[in-house]
Amino acid sequence: MRWLSLIIAVVFCLILGLSMWKAGKFKQKNLEPIFMWIMLFGIFALCQPIWFSLYQYGFPILLTGAAGYTFVTHIK
Repeated sequence: MRWLSLIIAVVFCLILGLSMWKAGKFKQKNLEPIFMWIMLFGIFALCQPIWFSLYQYGFPILLTGAAGYTFVTHIK
């Protein structure tokens, strides 16, 4: 189950990156805020006490945001 959530997170990043690249907006200033919001949503998912399924996917969401942000900050 955890591998599935990690695969979903990676596929989401790939789809987001490809769509931004096709649109010609694959720039640091456009992607940084998106990955920041993904990280914030992952933190929210880990801290909320209501939905257990959202809690289970919280860390892969946070990891996706952090990896994406790290990748984007190295784009020139």
